[in-house]
Amino acid sequence: MLKFTIRCIPPKATHQASACILKRRDGSMFVGKKSSSKGSRTQKELLSLLAPHAPRTPFEGPLSLTVHWVYPWRKSEPKRNRERGFRPCDTRSDCDNLAKLLEDCMTRLGFWGDDSQVAGLHFNKWWGDTPQISVTIKELNKEESA
Repeated sequence: MLKFTIRCIPPKATHQASACILKRRDGSMFVGKKSSSKGSRTQKELLSLLAPHAPRTPFEGPLSLTVHWVYPWRKSEPKRNRERGFRPCDTRSDCDNLAKLLEDCMTRLGFWGDDSQVAGLHFNKWWGDTPQISVTIKELNKEESA
């Protein structure tokens, strides 16, 4: 099992933010990625935040991934919500897009061989007092994955 917390303001941009419609020299259009896009910058930032936590050897077999993505409170957040310490975040970006970005970065850093190994995914987005990204990776044995 690997568990770590990164104290940061989690990004809102996803891998989809780097995709855009580009033109070839002949005038035809295609969907591509610009290296200077917000999505590419976010990916580089996330790679640098995750790198110190990468395991020496990649996880093997089926895995369970739990992520808590905590954004700082909005300035407009009522005090009654802040008193609870955290509140579910129901604004963009979507959990599935944020999870995909995180899994792709973790794959590039060698947390596992391929993100298809993630058999169980639990992703939470919150507003809270302490902005952070908290990650737990568990290896599932054959009894748990069946």
